[in-house]
Amino acid sequence: MDVFNWLKGLVSKDVLIELTEAKITIKSFGDKTCIEYEPVLALVDEPTQTRIKAIGREAMGLQGEGVRLVNPFSHPRMFVASFELAEKLLQYGISQLHTSGFRAAPRVIVHQLEKTEGGLTDIEDRVLRELAMGAGAREVVIYLGPRLNTDLDTFDEIKRRVETQRAYKKLI
Repeated sequence: MDVFNWLKGLVSKDVLIELTEAKITIKSFGDKTCIEYEPVLALVDEPTQTRIKAIGREAMGLQGEGVRLVNPFSHPRMFVASFELAEKLLQYGISQLHTSGFRAAPRVIVHQLEKTEGGLTDIEDRVLRELAMGAGAREVVIYLGPRLNTDLDTFDEIKRRVETQRAYKKLI
């Protein structure tokens, strides 16, 4: 890890990102800070690019001519339908949680709450990991299981639990 990322870590919070098709929740461990928003983007197609006009509830009110509403977590077969747009939504949420002018580099637990029957494939795990890294995370843990309590659990405890489960699965 370079010195710049280490310094970013001093001002960044450890966060839990809970993902569903209907809502993204980003919670800070230990301080009750919580951001919730609908995973919807209002997109405007311009001659040379597609621009994000609004995110979340604000986007829902903009549906009309020239505006497309997109939910990158809505697909019948997979949880992530659009990697690029899902990454933008997570970047937005992390920036809302870290309000200092300094770009945050949090340690992140990603918890996908839907479409997890039978566990995640390596591809799904990698998609979630790379989404969080692209959103600015300096370290990512993918968690499956019951909902976490950010007032009682810590990033390090959850990371240890996940690593223990992974090591146990390799033994059997």
